[in-house]
Amino acid sequence: MITLDKINRRQFIKQAMSTAALASTCQLAYGATGTTIYRGKKDPTSKISDIPYKGEVTLTEAKYYRSTGKSVQCTLCPKFCVVAEGEAGLCRVRVNKGRKLYTQVYGQPCSVSFNPMEQGPIFHAYPGSKCLALATAGCNLRCKYCQNWQMSQFNATETQNYDLPPDKVVGLARENDCKVIIFSFTEPIVFYEYALDTAKAAKTAGIKTVLVTAGYVDTQPLRDFCKCMDVIRIDLKSFREDFYKDVVSGTLQPVLTSIKTVHKENTWMEIVDPLVPGFNDSPQEIEDMSKWILENVGPDVPLHFLRFFPAYKMRNHPPTPENVLNQSREIAMKVGLKYVYLGNVPGNVGENTFCPKCGKRLIARTGYLGITENNISNNKCKFCGYPIPGLWG
Repeated sequence: MITLDKINRRQFIKQAMSTAALASTCQLAYGATGTTIYRGKKDPTSKISDIPYKGEVTLTEAKYYRSTGKSVQCTLCPKFCVVAEGEAGLCRVRVNKGRKLYTQVYGQPCSVSFNPMEQGPIFHAYPGSKCLALATAGCNLRCKYCQNWQMSQFNATETQNYDLPPDKVVGLARENDCKVIIFSFTEPIVFYEYALDTAKAAKTAGIKTVLVTAGYVDTQPLRDFCKCMDVIRIDLKSFREDFYKDVVSGTLQPVLTSIKTVHKENTWMEIVDPLVPGFNDSPQEIEDMSKWILENVGPDVPLHFLRFFPAYKMRNHPPTPENVLNQSREIAMKVGLKYVYLGNVPGNVGENTFCPKCGKRLIARTGYLGITENNISNNKCKFCGYPIPGLWG
């Protein structure tokens, strides 16, 4: 086991993030960091290089906690961490100081980029829109295949952070003609206060907001998020408790509860399932999960199966075979889900949207880089008039 001091760790992370930017487009499903890409080209309007870096991490009082003697208990997520004085919760970025819980990451993202909406992947909301994407250090899970572990598995003192409070986020989005702000790449739940305040400011400015999350959050904080977010994309990483325990360091039930909560709150939702060969890709598990989705949130919620690529602590595992992805899509559609997609397999028919009634192609996509065809008009298939659920305005 290699131990790095704070300075070396920071230098290591910076170098690793630069390397990540050069990785293959397989990372676009999870949000490759560094290079700004929009429709396959560097965006000439990018002003990210002009954003000042934060010299030192500053603290902002957190929401959702209670005092328990000399400790505090965080009530934001199902971990319900009891945090001793001077320590941080399992997310690494929510700390106890003087019997108050503080966030280390408010207004201090470590990743800022411009991306197309399709990179989410989000396919039924604002297609082709240019988005400003933000992430901070920290995560409340420990996914062994994390694509952005250089940010998620460290605290804010170990990453290089921008000085970008909510009002400046909105200003940056407006200056660069971004229709949407996306909270993504790591886990926005752990930068809850920052994302919430930014979403409120964005709504006032007429900018849409998207939450990309693992859904590992307590119900009331999620309801509060639903009031401000236009779209919530949830990772349903498996439909088996043992996978959540062994690979994710979490539990399944809170995620299922989150999916039902978002649906009940009428916030547009899409679900993503990264398929790891030999772990969560069995036909029976796919069928069980698809039936649960159908019975609990209906046939119209888009489901994305993503191809796994080796990363982090699972570098010795092979990528997901394309035939497994195709089979999973077929199973989900046979169960009755109408909009089932495949990700990280550019050129596959599963990255396009088809009308459930007439079968014609409605949206053609080029990987996660954008769209080349859109035949949805007034929220309907322009060929047969069948209503297509989503946010198309």
